[in-house]
Amino acid sequence: MTTKSAPTRARLKPEARRAQLIDIGLRLLTTRPIHEMSIDEVAAEAEISRGLLFHYFPTKRDYYVAVVQAGGRRLLLHATAPEEGTPTDRVRGIVDGFVSFVQRRKDNYVAVVRAAAGGDEKVLEVFEGNRHTLTDRVLQAAEIHAPTPLHRLAARGWLAMMEEMAISSTADIIDKDDLVDLLVGSLEQAMEKFAEGRH
Repeated sequence: MTTKSAPTRARLKPEARRAQLIDIGLRLLTTRPIHEMSIDEVAAEAEISRGLLFHYFPTKRDYYVAVVQAGGRRLLLHATAPEEGTPTDRVRGIVDGFVSFVQRRKDNYVAVVRAAAGGDEKVLEVFEGNRHTLTDRVLQAAEIHAPTPLHRLAARGWLAMMEEMAISSTADIIDKDDLVDLLVGSLEQAMEKFAEGRH
């Protein structure tokens, strides 16, 4: 009589294991708030022990923050300005990358935003850092080299509008390219208005 041996766990390099655990977290995040995500469930999906997960992430909070950071990094990787071009071209590159990313991964993106809204100080810090980076990128692309506090406030408000429109718009309301044009134009109008006000 033969006995079945226990399945062997795939051995991954530390970087690959961390990436796997974060990917699982991003996927689970679309179905529940981050603080309701079970570490046991994550470990079971990865076919590792709970103890091994805590080898890579010392606490639950460290794991949650790493998941949100990964979501933010993926967005920032796409929302970039081309190296060359007019200010309009460069802003359009950021907007097109942002809108395309959000619309392709809507559930994941909304889940990350919802995680930031949960109020955890470290998660909020990650979210605020992403907003700060995007604000700087937009102002630099628009060639606002010495932005005033009002410029920065307007850019952040515009980012919030871009986010909401990327999440809520559908093809039957507005085509993606038309949405990008609308957003680029609205930023240009706002920055021109503030430039006029400084004279």
